[in-house]
Order: sequence, then C-alpha cells, then structure tokens
Amino acid sequence: MGIIKLFFLLPTKGKFLQNFAENDQLRNQANQFWQKLDDISLFLLLLSALIGIGLAAYYYTGYNNSPGRHYKIKYWSLWFFIAIFSTFVITLILEYCSIDIKLKPEYTSLYWMCALNNSLYCLAFYFLTSLCWCNFGRTNAYKFLKF
Repeated sequence: MGIIKLFFLLPTKGKFLQNFAENDQLRNQANQFWQKLDDISLFLLLLSALIGIGLAAYYYTGYNNSPGRHYKIKYWSLWFFIAIFSTFVITLILEYCSIDIKLKPEYTSLYWMCALNNSLYCLAFYFLTSLCWCNFGRTNAYKFLKF
C-alpha cells in the first residue's frame, strides 16, 4: 500500500532487508514481515486519528460538561497522555496479533518504533483537534489554544 512510508521512525524496506542478505530464507521471512506491516499501516494510521480526534472531542464535550471543574489545562494534558498511551498500547497489540511472522528478537524493535510513530501521529491529531475546537467550536473548557 505504501502508507508505511509515513512512519518516519522506521527504516526503509531496503535497509531493513539488508540485515538478512546472507540467508535467503530469513530474507523471505523479513520480506513477508515487512509486507504484513505495510498492509496494516493504513489501519494503524486511521486508529491513531480515531483515538486522537475522538478523545480530544470527548474532552471538549462530554468530559467538560460533567459536574466538576474540568476546564483546567491539567485535565487537557491528562486526556492528551491517555490518548498517546492508549494508541501506543493498542498499536503494539494489533501488530503482535496481526503479524504472525516472528523474526529474531533484535528486530522486534520495529514493533516499538511503529507504535511510537503512531503515538506521535496521535499527538498531532489530538493537538490539531484541540486547536480547531478552541478556535471554532463551542465548549466551556478553557480555550488556552485560542488565537
């Protein structure tokens, strides 16, 4: 699909496959691993968008409309870290469950790098949603991102 190119923390396919140049069987396994990672990369990116936008929208609507003083920046930050952490964990779980090809343990860092990359995208989605909501949306939350 080619979406994996958006995961900037991952090495290129050629650089990754260079690690397996001496063994054709391992190289084929690594190629299949990369292909499966590429196949789910669009879903992982959509997942980060859904979590980032969804939790930011929940913060500005449901959470701030509940009783209590939730319109402080510490609560925005709390939901921000919840979004990032949940994206990281869910991405790791989905990668381990959907990619059934196991490589050497030293190459499992690709899972972690992909999950970290996805969390960074979630960070961006959460922040951009908050920026738009503070400037264009209606909320009783503290609009610290308002221009």
